[in-house]
Amino acid sequence: MDTLRAHARGKAPVCSPDARLLQPGGGIDLERLHAAGHPVIVWTVNDLPTMQALLRRGVDGIISDRPDLLAQAVRDFDANGDGTPGDLLDADGLIDAKRFDAQGHRGARNLRPENTLPAFEAALDYRMTTLELDTVLTADGVPVLSHDPDLSPAKCRHADGSPLPSPVPIATLTVAKLQAAFVCDRLLAGRPEQTNDRARSPEAVAFAARASLQDPYTVPTLRQVFAFAADQADAAHEARDPLRARNARRVRFNVELKRTSVKTDIAPAHGDAVAQVIQEAGLAQRADVQSFDLRAVRSFLELHPDLRAVLLLESPPTDAESQALE
Repeated sequence: MDTLRAHARGKAPVCSPDARLLQPGGGIDLERLHAAGHPVIVWTVNDLPTMQALLRRGVDGIISDRPDLLAQAVRDFDANGDGTPGDLLDADGLIDAKRFDAQGHRGARNLRPENTLPAFEAALDYRMTTLELDTVLTADGVPVLSHDPDLSPAKCRHADGSPLPSPVPIATLTVAKLQAAFVCDRLLAGRPEQTNDRARSPEAVAFAARASLQDPYTVPTLRQVFAFAADQADAAHEARDPLRARNARRVRFNVELKRTSVKTDIAPAHGDAVAQVIQEAGLAQRADVQSFDLRAVRSFLELHPDLRAVLLLESPPTDAESQALE
């Protein structure tokens, strides 16, 4: 993805809409956006027929809870209709990010509990070009992974196995307390493919042990996710699975800024903390920062013009959003 405005590297901004907005009457004209030079990366698509239809329409990327199905759709895609599939793959058989951006939503939300090391391991197993993830800030200002401002009883538990009686605001916890007292490995209803079986996530288990995390489903920091991906590209992994390691070496990160409370706006400090982790990890060329909040995106761009940001759309763009995308 690219910046909200084309202020970096001379590329057109990306439009990232809900896939339903591309349906007839949905309010977004794919062909018009392409004619204006905007790549279009849609979310969140979890069934093979819709993926195939969007690929035929020419979207530039898809964000999915099912990286297994997305990998299959991209692998089978025949771009020019000549009967030869795999037109979006490079010479090594990996998805070519210059041709198509395959993003694992919250890692692999329908395969593993979301925003966890096992979820990112699954996304890397299916050779996603980008790991999409959500961040909130702890009480001590550390970006950690969560879609929600609170630890949800439906997703998390106490480390001793006891259930959470009510949501726990992440903004009230230090990162040390968060990682010591809670584990987010609960399975959600309606996702039959989702599992938290540790045996299915050996890389996350091994990394958690090396990083002194009590469980692979401990809420990770953004820094730990970056370190985990880098770990998957080391020499030992290269020897075991060269293509997986090669993909991990170049995988991108799409980092969303989430509110730490439903009643508060996204503070500039949130973007500052995320930007610092990205820069310290040397990932400025491989990380995007996104939000549904136009003000947060504008603020991030003003404070960090060297990084890339994305405006997400869940409804047809407002006048302000349309102007920002011009």
